[in-house]
Amino acid sequence: MPMRAHGFALLSLASGLFVTSQVSASGPAHACIEAHAAGQVERDAGRLLAAKERFLSCTAEVCPAMIRRECVALGESVVAMTPSVVLVAQDGDGRAIAGSRATIDGQRAIARLDGRPLELDPGTHHFELTLLDGRSQTLTATLSSGEKYRRIVGSFTPVSQAKPAEPEPAVEGRGRNPLAYVFGGVGLAALGAWGIYALDGHNKQNELERCAPHCHPNDVEAMRKSYTIADVLLGVSLVSLGTGTYFFFKQTDEPTPRGTASTLWLQANGHF
Repeated sequence: MPMRAHGFALLSLASGLFVTSQVSASGPAHACIEAHAAGQVERDAGRLLAAKERFLSCTAEVCPAMIRRECVALGESVVAMTPSVVLVAQDGDGRAIAGSRATIDGQRAIARLDGRPLELDPGTHHFELTLLDGRSQTLTATLSSGEKYRRIVGSFTPVSQAKPAEPEPAVEGRGRNPLAYVFGGVGLAALGAWGIYALDGHNKQNELERCAPHCHPNDVEAMRKSYTIADVLLGVSLVSLGTGTYFFFKQTDEPTPRGTASTLWLQANGHF
């Protein structure tokens, strides 16, 4: 006889027993009948854990003997159908990691993974395995009816053996134009020489002021020469520093060699 038809026949028989014994519809026996029927509904919907609880409740002593026998048989069949998993958190050598815990489907918390099987309804489930140090893995598995002891394994590499992050390779791209350092150096050198000649011309001018208007023409010419050279050097300095600034902010398309500013200066001078 099919299980569903057998259940309906049992319900009819139980109802007849209730009428005969004049049992109240709200009494314990009626609750057993409801649990028997609800368990079958949960089972057919794939909610096997809920069905197991229903069938267990109608095996109580207050239930009629026929109902108890039927619920025991249905409960055993549901237990056989219910899949189970074993959650494992292990290291690279396959050894279980102590103190591991898990969460199933974001709701059911497993405080400690001890290798015991956990029963679940058929279908897809998500398992988050977490270590004491906070590292975690989320695994997904689809369980079939009757599948037992399915191993859900999360492998964790020990922190001490974790591979260090490799430094990002240096990108050889566009860099500073070496001419910026060449013209900058020339400009600074010319600026220093300008200061020397300008000071020399100023000193000669002070001497001429003491002997004016009877100063020797050669002394006057020497003062003018110092000022002229100073003016030229100042012009060279301004032009060189301006050119160096231009090349400093204008990047070259060629990769810039690594090194100090002095190295770049020597490398740049080597091209002339």
